[in-house]
Amino acid sequence: FPLNVVALPTAVVPLMIFEPKYRVLFNTLLAGSQKVEQGLVQEDSPFAGSQRFGMCFVDDKGRVAGIGTTLEVKDFVMEPSGRMYVTNKGIERFRVTNVVKKTPVLVCDVEVLPEDDDQSDEAKALAAQVADLFRNVLRLHLKMSRAKPRQAPNRASSAGSEALNSEAEDEVLEAAELTELSPSMLSYWIAHAFSDNRMTQQGLLELDKTLERLQDEKALLENTLKYYSAATALEGVFGRARGSPSEAKDASEVQPPPGGPD
Repeated sequence: FPLNVVALPTAVVPLMIFEPKYRVLFNTLLAGSQKVEQGLVQEDSPFAGSQRFGMCFVDDKGRVAGIGTTLEVKDFVMEPSGRMYVTNKGIERFRVTNVVKKTPVLVCDVEVLPEDDDQSDEAKALAAQVADLFRNVLRLHLKMSRAKPRQAPNRASSAGSEALNSEAEDEVLEAAELTELSPSMLSYWIAHAFSDNRMTQQGLLELDKTLERLQDEKALLENTLKYYSAATALEGVFGRARGSPSEAKDASEVQPPPGGPD
């Protein structure tokens, strides 16, 4: 399944399926499940009912990566129109060894890549550092996001929205994966966070050694943390230069920022 998305082990990958050829593919993969379109199931397919498929990243020039990830269907919703919303989870990496056919869907022979399940003290210590860096980067990112002026229809709805956002932020910051995953699986989970740079994600996916992947992620997160720290400091300086609310005579004179009150 070639797509402009990098799927990684441990990552959840949602897909919306609507093209006829992919509806046939996914109904075949889900053969035996309730609510599939039986008329689209290819009963003689070796993949019928397997609920697994491979995904490879396709760049902007249409080049398909040679290393991808096997995904397993975890859940799906079928609309009356036949459109499907499929939730998948990354299982393991593979290397494409041969293209069997390109139409109607891409079928390849693949070699499952062995996982470097490094449980050394060095790997565990590095994984803990990367997890802490991830939390720190996310905290600063959320702080900067909250500092941006935004529209709020009224104070009650704004308060409710902020409460929900706070709960969601805490959920991500204290995600069980940050402490429960092995160093190898954590390295993939962290790599999934770099979705804005898919070439970086693909490079991390292709690394065979857990330590190398964690080291690269540590460097990336450290650079990101420096950027956010500098941006936050500059915002503080220029924010004060624009004037402090304490200069107003009373609270009623304090004007909200251009997007509405926070």
